[in-house]
Amino acid sequence: MWHEWCISPWSLRAPKGQASRFMGKHVAEPYDLTMNTTAPGGEPVHTSIATKFMIGVTAALVTVLGVNLGLDIRQQRAQAEEDLREQARMVATQVIAMREFIARNQDRINRDSHGHFEFKYLNPAAVGRGVGQIFAEMSDYQYKQTRLQVRMAENMPDAFEVEALRRFASHPDLAEVVGYTGSGQDRVFRYMVPLKMEASCLPCHGPPAGEPDIAGYPKEGLQVGELAGALSITIPTERFEARLTQSTRSRATVIVLATGLSLALIGFLNHQLVARPLAALAGVTRRIGQGRWEVPEEVVRDLRAHQETSPLVDAIQAMSDELQALYRNLEQKVAERTRQLQEAHADLEALHRSQTEFYSAMTHEFRTPLTSIIGFSQLLLSPGGDPLTPGQREHLKDILESAQRLLQLVNDLLDASRLQAGQMPLRIAAVDLGEAVQEALAVVRPLAQQREITVTCHIPADLPLVAADDLRVLQILLNLLSNAIKFTQVGGEVALTAEARSDLVQVSVRDNGPGIPPEDHEVIFQLFRRGSAHERTGGSGLGLALAKLLVELHGGRIWVESRPGCGSTFHFTLPVHGGEPRCP
Repeated sequence: MWHEWCISPWSLRAPKGQASRFMGKHVAEPYDLTMNTTAPGGEPVHTSIATKFMIGVTAALVTVLGVNLGLDIRQQRAQAEEDLREQARMVATQVIAMREFIARNQDRINRDSHGHFEFKYLNPAAVGRGVGQIFAEMSDYQYKQTRLQVRMAENMPDAFEVEALRRFASHPDLAEVVGYTGSGQDRVFRYMVPLKMEASCLPCHGPPAGEPDIAGYPKEGLQVGELAGALSITIPTERFEARLTQSTRSRATVIVLATGLSLALIGFLNHQLVARPLAALAGVTRRIGQGRWEVPEEVVRDLRAHQETSPLVDAIQAMSDELQALYRNLEQKVAERTRQLQEAHADLEALHRSQTEFYSAMTHEFRTPLTSIIGFSQLLLSPGGDPLTPGQREHLKDILESAQRLLQLVNDLLDASRLQAGQMPLRIAAVDLGEAVQEALAVVRPLAQQREITVTCHIPADLPLVAADDLRVLQILLNLLSNAIKFTQVGGEVALTAEARSDLVQVSVRDNGPGIPPEDHEVIFQLFRRGSAHERTGGSGLGLALAKLLVELHGGRIWVESRPGCGSTFHFTLPVHGGEPRCP
């Protein structure tokens, strides 16, 4: 099991840049060359090029040096393990050689000078056990001889040794098994080599199985070459880990110092050779953007000292001269265009005044004869007038109706002219829309009955009063209702509804007429303009335009919802009496 080593990357965050406004646009400060990124919350974050460069260099250095340190640690650990393995292998070789020497000299050990046999209990197992105890006392290394079926309890294998013995048994060619057990200060390196049966081992462990050997233990009946057990060596890793830790700390310290010095040097060079010239260029371009065309001589001198920025200085100076010329030319054109627009505006105002004066004079000139025509026609048609033939009476009725329509047109034209000139005062008061609607319905109902059109009305009882001029509200309602009845086919339906919405009251007039194309929804509210679908229908094009002017004069809004073949619904709003006033 290996320790895992990792190098954590530095967490770097760039400062948020500053920005100023110039000519309606955000521009960078003279010495803050920034690149825009986006923060998690969606707020833009400005990071300078120098900062990004340093972040990239730092990340590259930390990555390279961190990987190098990690590989070095791994190599040192591998070398330490190889050293441990070599030491354990040397100890194992010496112990096996000692066992072989004892085994080969058993006859000499167990016979005296006269040739008499006397067992001295110095067989390989006993000598190995005794030497192992002395070896453990003199060092922190330990070794023991073990097997799956032991003769003595102190040779009983632990879990690691049992697993190694089983591997030796299943893989006869396996020469050694290494590993680690424990953790922390108790972590140790384990090394095991197999012990194979040799001819010198047969007197104690060979056949026949079960027969007592010279020491009184039953023989195992093993043959030469079979696995007789294993030699287990244990070496503490504390000293190796301490040396590795110390070496790692030393190398990490050197790397940190080297990284810091390198970054300081790179940062200094980056500032002197990159950031400073770029900041100077940014300052120059900002000066030009503010209309200060002259480039300071010291800035030009500093920028010409660098091969990369010298061509840019020439280009910027050329651009400055060209911009200065264009700016002067633009100022002249703007001044000339402003003068032309002022003259055109004055001409339009004069034309508008003339038009308004003409409409006013014309309507006044028309109203007197029209009033006389209407009066004389009504007098002739009255019961006390001269006797008339049916034909004469019919002609007089036509004259009266035409004069009345013409007088209404003149009145509408005069109202529109006064509204456009801002000369129509309103008498604002609390108006009951229900009463105004009933009065308007009483006026248009005969026309609706004549065309067999059903007119319905729904006004809530709790509808709030509106702040308006009652006569102008009646005029708006009459224009919308008359318009709806005029464009609804015989037998159709017109519905008027009203509802309160916050500090407004919305009135809607709906019909099931032919509808209005979307492209005409704005056109129909212009003076003397009618929708393309209504070109063949009579009308002056003043009604809806006058209604729009009156609604907006009250601080309301008027609009239409309609599609061809689906009828039309005209909506307008008026402020609630006592609510917040609204500007038209």
